[in-house]
Amino acid sequence: MQKDHGKSLCWKNQVICGHMGACELDQASAQSAAVRQIAQAQRQRSMLFPFIGRSSPFQAWQHYPRNDAVDTSGAWQFYYHAHDTSQDGGARHPREHGHIHVFRRSPTGQLSHLTGLALDARGIPLAWFSTNQWVTGERWRAAGPMVQGLRTLRLQVRGPLAGVALWIADLIRAYAAPLSEMVVARDEALASHCSRHQISTEQAWKDRSISVWSSFPIDWPNDVIALQGQVFKYFK
Repeated sequence: MQKDHGKSLCWKNQVICGHMGACELDQASAQSAAVRQIAQAQRQRSMLFPFIGRSSPFQAWQHYPRNDAVDTSGAWQFYYHAHDTSQDGGARHPREHGHIHVFRRSPTGQLSHLTGLALDARGIPLAWFSTNQWVTGERWRAAGPMVQGLRTLRLQVRGPLAGVALWIADLIRAYAAPLSEMVVARDEALASHCSRHQISTEQAWKDRSISVWSSFPIDWPNDVIALQGQVFKYFK
């Protein structure tokens, strides 16, 4: 990576924390994501609203939506949730409210975790991260097939999450290059850990002292602060 935002991630139980700040963003996708977020703000809503609405009380660990969101192609699945910060394994970022988990879905419905996206209480993205297998119980897939097609990814869902699905897809396309590097770093960290400790991949997957293999902070919306000469003042 060419750029390091120099931010500290204070995430728990991770083996490797790559400071892979955004570089060479897909500008069209980044601008589209920013416009969608501003449109929500103009309605006095954050990007968390489509997930949790006015849920009272908001429950840690619960999936929002409860049964997850699956895109119309059946190839992707995602949900939002937050950890109980009073327990070990709580917030993964010092400003995190919760995070979105995004999965690839096989034709038989098996899930493989692509990335997590940490958000603050205003719905502002903070960091991307990759998890250990035990965290989501995923079917592990190597980096190569996991990152195929990120630059052209589309997420379409029906109902109240339709807009936020488009926003997530915009962000993934915008950060496709560093996201791909992060998933490769995940596999490298796993292999290095297994070699160093002389354990199998399956043993490493089940190691609950390791929840995150790789991550990188993002500087949103400063990564795309200007659009057609205008400054996005909402985010300030």
